[in-house]
Amino acid sequence: MTPLTKSTVRRVTATAAAVAAVAVIPVAGANAATGDESVAYSPTLTIRPGPIGCAALIQTTKLPQTRSGAYRVQMKVVPFGIDCGSFKVAVDWRNTTAGGTGGQVNTVLPDGSIEGAPGGVIDGFGYAPGAGRIVSTIHTYSQYDEAGEQQLPHIAGTATFTLR
Repeated sequence: MTPLTKSTVRRVTATAAAVAAVAVIPVAGANAATGDESVAYSPTLTIRPGPIGCAALIQTTKLPQTRSGAYRVQMKVVPFGIDCGSFKVAVDWRNTTAGGTGGQVNTVLPDGSIEGAPGGVIDGFGYAPGAGRIVSTIHTYSQYDEAGEQQLPHIAGTATFTLR
């Protein structure tokens, strides 16, 4: 197995970024709305565990609200590479009106599906920041548990929206 060098990471990231730029042109800039609207995050690009060339494009949309002060997201993970491993994806939020922070971590399987999230829809305990202006960010990790966290090289996706 070839060691992962900075130049390799840059090359893989540049390739994924070029592919992603073409894939997400229609959603770029659609990044602020009230709770009743869908909001597209900026794309998340990540290296993922495995041999050279393992990467993923994560396209995330905040779905319309179904409960006051809560939200859910739908993720589509487009994997690149062969024999790549699972990784963790975190959706973090900060309520700039009320001051709270939180989030949730899920496992992305090698085929790009999200464990425990049928159709890529993620909701739950971590997504109830209350009413206010929310800044949400997508991060990726190779490890995220009691033993610690290990962030993967990535370009974080972000969205800003208001919950009622």
